[in-house]
Amino acid sequence: MNATQKLGIAVLTGQSVQSIYKKENCWQIETPSEKYLTEKLILATGSNPKMWELLQSFGHAIVSPVPSLFTFNIKDPRIKDLMGVSALATVKVKDTKLLATGPLLITHWGMSGPGILKLSAWGARILHDKNYQFTIYVNWLNDLETGDAEKLLKELKIEHAKKAVSKKSPFEFPNRLWESLVLASGIESETKWADLSKIQLQSLAKQLTNGSFQVNGKSTFKEEFVTAGGIDLKEINFKTMESKLHENLYFAGEIVNIDAITGGFNFQNAWTSGFIVAQSI
Repeated sequence: MNATQKLGIAVLTGQSVQSIYKKENCWQIETPSEKYLTEKLILATGSNPKMWELLQSFGHAIVSPVPSLFTFNIKDPRIKDLMGVSALATVKVKDTKLLATGPLLITHWGMSGPGILKLSAWGARILHDKNYQFTIYVNWLNDLETGDAEKLLKELKIEHAKKAVSKKSPFEFPNRLWESLVLASGIESETKWADLSKIQLQSLAKQLTNGSFQVNGKSTFKEEFVTAGGIDLKEINFKTMESKLHENLYFAGEIVNIDAITGGFNFQNAWTSGFIVAQSI
């Protein structure tokens, strides 16, 4: 703000853009109260359906928008009372190739955290087509397969024979989560390692490496909600961010069909494309 004031740049608020016209070698922008003429026009309006419609009337193709970076709504007794518990996990979506590894956060509405958000970004269109009703498999041991987990549990059975199974997690995730998975495997809270049956060991190995959870809908994740879709990338010169269809028309940010995984990449896209436009003009 200081820089714009210092340079004498006017920032006009409350100026809802009603229409944009090409007028000879200029662009005319109309608001309810004013008309503005400019040689170069930059659109940095984010995921704005009204602006996309306007650009379609200029001949630009718009890739249909779908949500990205969202959390999963899951109601399941295994995670019901575990709000705030976080663990590194690998999550895959049933009947797809979608898979992501990262911190998984259990919330009051289901699952969140970078691992889930990454999965929602990779699968934005696939999960939209499923109407956000799908099954995920969670591997709390990441690289360990179910068979290997069972072998490890057998070793723990010998090593901790006289200890209660549910009391302490032998893995690098919280005790509360471990206890919940133990109970979900049909093992009572006071059962000792030595007393575990083969079926109980197999069930626990499956809960640890291939637990199935039903997702029923999505939630937005605070301000980090992102839209996949926007102006078709084939119609933009990425050296300048200028439209290939209209001279002196530039784009920056999420108006373009770019979306990325969580971790600041969407902010970076906005800043980088803004910088390129500024250099170009």
